[in-house]
Amino acid sequence: MITAVATIAAAVIAAVAVSGGDSGPEVPSSAVSPETSATASAPPGGPKASAAPSDPPVDRLPSGAADTPTPDAPPRVIASPDMAAEGAVVTLKVSGFAPGEQVRISFQDTSPQMEVELRNVTAGPDGSSVAEVRVPKDRGNGFEQSKFRAWSVDDVDTDNTADAPFTYID
Repeated sequence: MITAVATIAAAVIAAVAVSGGDSGPEVPSSAVSPETSATASAPPGGPKASAAPSDPPVDRLPSGAADTPTPDAPPRVIASPDMAAEGAVVTLKVSGFAPGEQVRISFQDTSPQMEVELRNVTAGPDGSSVAEVRVPKDRGNGFEQSKFRAWSVDDVDTDNTADAPFTYID
């Protein structure tokens, strides 16, 4: 890659030197590295431009792009903290749902196939919501990984579920 850029830069410099810089095909700026373009654009006999590369251009999102929800993002739930004793308050952030969608938050403890429904929330305009819940009592025997689960009440036939692992502490 570096030798290809150096070869192109040498060809541009030679073309500019032979033609005197007045004519010839224009070379796109992307074909020349910042170091060689600074040297090639210096006027003959004038001061040389710095060979230090300039900062790369910043790719910016179109105006308003950050405010639009991402409908194709998978559902997600994050528990904070992700370790606590029974009865502790945990904050859950759910995202990736449709605006206005009803989302049920439940908890699976370490017992096999036992799930406790904790509360419902409504997804905001960006498809997310935040809720506080209390960690229920562990009724299990340690065979399963406990987890918080968020799932769509409005659209249960699709893959609209997200889990957040959780660890009980004494």
